[in-house]
Amino acid sequence: MLTLSLMNHTFEVPCEPEDREMLIEAATLLEDKLEQAPNLKGESKVLMVALNLCYDYLQLKQDTSQYCLRLDQQLETLQKLQTDTHS
Repeated sequence: MLTLSLMNHTFEVPCEPEDREMLIEAATLLEDKLEQAPNLKGESKVLMVALNLCYDYLQLKQDTSQYCLRLDQQLETLQKLQTDTHS
């Protein structure tokens, strides 16, 4: 069990020992993001930070997919060149 404090609330988070460090890192990231929105309060602040984090996640997911596609294309090109060279 991991105890986290965010926005003056304490949460008991069940977690495996190997997940503990990443959950602490996630809580720290969230706390940092919450501090970057000083003009917002309460639910509005949390929702805005959640929206921004979800946007960042989707952008990273899209970038990763495009990167993997480019790597696949490059690998395919290299394999074709190698096949053509040995033929």
